[in-house]
Amino acid sequence: MRILVYDLVSENRKRIQKSRFRKKVRAIRVKATEMLHQLGVQCTESVILVPDARASSIDDVINKINGMFFKILSDVENTLGITLPRPVIRPLTITEDQFAVFKELAERRLREALGANIDRVSKIAKSHADRKGSRRAGSLISSLKKLKREWLNIRRHVLDLGINVQSDIDRLVKMIDGVIASMRGQ
Repeated sequence: MRILVYDLVSENRKRIQKSRFRKKVRAIRVKATEMLHQLGVQCTESVILVPDARASSIDDVINKINGMFFKILSDVENTLGITLPRPVIRPLTITEDQFAVFKELAERRLREALGANIDRVSKIAKSHADRKGSRRAGSLISSLKKLKREWLNIRRHVLDLGINVQSDIDRLVKMIDGVIASMRGQ
């Protein structure tokens, strides 16, 4: 197993916030974060636990992310005259003891996120039942489909990592499918 630690350039720097680059830097940071999360399960804010099955993809993802940032950071430097730090993304091999600690952190984080998402989907179901024919149904369905894809991706990783939250993920996915079916039926 490996962990992947990262620190990406943010749009929250003063000079970038007030420039035309803000949205571009944010879009690249969000896309890069999604790519990193595709590799495994998030343990802490900037640490991802990567199963052995995905370890061969790490270098490719790092190269793609560095390429995405290179162009925008060069444009920022040339236009605004400021030098920004480059993204830091490093895979680290870990021991079994370290793996156990990161696995525990990942499981705790996943359980909290699952609980929050189950509550969120329940609220959507209730609010939609209260407002038949909602105009927001299309955007809610789209949001729910994205949430489902994210959790199905996480489910693959937790199986590889031996984190036992599959039944909770399955419950959430079933809830999402039920809410989507209900929304489409109206």
